[in-house]
Amino acid sequence: MNPVRGVLLVVALPGALSAQNPVLPLPPKGGLSMVQTLTMPYGDRESVHTIQEADATVLRWRWNLIEVHASGDTTRQVFRYAEYTADVRESPRLWIFHDAKSDGEHPGYTMHSISRALYRRISSAGSDSIQVMALDTRDLGGALSALGGFARTSSPVRWKGIVSLVSRTPVQFPVLVNGQRVSVPALHLRGNLTWRTNQWSPEIWVLADSAYPMVLKWRGAHKEEANLLQTIRIDFPASGAPLEEALVKECRAELPGIYFGFNSAVLDSASHRAITSVATILSRHPDWKVTLEGHTDSIGSAASNRTLSERRVNAVKDRLVSAHRVDAARLLTAGLGSARPREPNSTVESRARNRRVELVRDCARQ
Repeated sequence: MNPVRGVLLVVALPGALSAQNPVLPLPPKGGLSMVQTLTMPYGDRESVHTIQEADATVLRWRWNLIEVHASGDTTRQVFRYAEYTADVRESPRLWIFHDAKSDGEHPGYTMHSISRALYRRISSAGSDSIQVMALDTRDLGGALSALGGFARTSSPVRWKGIVSLVSRTPVQFPVLVNGQRVSVPALHLRGNLTWRTNQWSPEIWVLADSAYPMVLKWRGAHKEEANLLQTIRIDFPASGAPLEEALVKECRAELPGIYFGFNSAVLDSASHRAITSVATILSRHPDWKVTLEGHTDSIGSAASNRTLSERRVNAVKDRLVSAHRVDAARLLTAGLGSARPREPNSTVESRARNRRVELVRDCARQ
């Protein structure tokens, strides 16, 4: 068994249980991608979770894990798991790790949200009971263990206890929606959980939308409290119209929906929709020449970031040429590394904002 962390985080708004958030049209539908970042002292590890199928009874998710290790070896695993509508409606239990060898069927548990019923009870009473299925990886200890991190030995355990409001006043939580920075209301919760003689007091930030109270941030309260798991991007399926309009009017646009493995130029398969949109736009404008610009955050050396950004935009170019037959002569690439940040690299969400691919049209010649 090779289980891996796989949690997303939640926001709730007391006294506004029927409120719907226009920024995040939920419940989620097929094609939606959520990006989580595990922040550690040496960098941010992103994981992309995409809904492959959505109907009245179930959301079926897929997570492609691509991770480059210090040795240069690459880990690739595919995780598939299901989140049932009935559990999103009623279950007081949350499952927070994934196993590549499992079918991902865990009826009775939510995956990326707490249930609507639990949301209502916490919002009205200030606290309620919860169960969290996690991994016993005591050799690692603390938050990383509870969140299903890699370990030499591990086994599933069920934590039981209470989750309570830290404050009834919601906070504004930053997230990127289709590449744009927005703020959504979130509640700060704290758990008081036990398993055997072990205690765990995680902090959770959860979304003010009763349709799907999504987990937005999770932080442990033990040795690894510096490591936190946060939902940083939510990309909804969209037409290429805004991208095309920006290229026509401003000659530059960011490409949301482009994802790479940690410290890697390997494209996640969830990127294919965005790349297809670029190919479609270029087919409508055969006179356009464009430059793919790669940008990174500032973690690591300037030289390594520049090299990584070059490899990433070349991977996008190769996909456009090989899969969509775009003429390579129309596509230039530029790896700019960390030289042009959109925001200071001081927070996990600002670093995510800086890791991007931009498309630039050569308007001087067109």
